[in-house]
Amino acid sequence: MGKLLFWVALIALVYLAYRLFVISQRRREAAARAARHAGAQPPEERMVRCAHCGVFLPSSDALIEGDRAWCDRAHREAGRAGHAGE
Repeated sequence: MGKLLFWVALIALVYLAYRLFVISQRRREAAARAARHAGAQPPEERMVRCAHCGVFLPSSDALIEGDRAWCDRAHREAGRAGHAGE
C-alpha cells in the first residue's frame, strides 16, 4: 500500500510541475505578444493643411510642392491656378 501511495504522489507531483511549466510558457508568450503589439504603433507623423480647403492630413498622404500641401489632385490644380494669378 505504501508503494502505491508513493507512485500516486510522484505522478501527481510530475503532473503539477508540468502544468506549472505550461502556464509559465503561456504567460511568457502572452507577454511577448503584448510587447510586440505595443511596439507596433506607427510613429507620430507631421500633419499639414491643404492650401485649398484647409483640411488637415498626414504629410505622407498630402501632395506637397515647396511650402504648400494639398489633400488631392483637384485641389492641387485649383491651388496652382489660383496661385499663378498672384
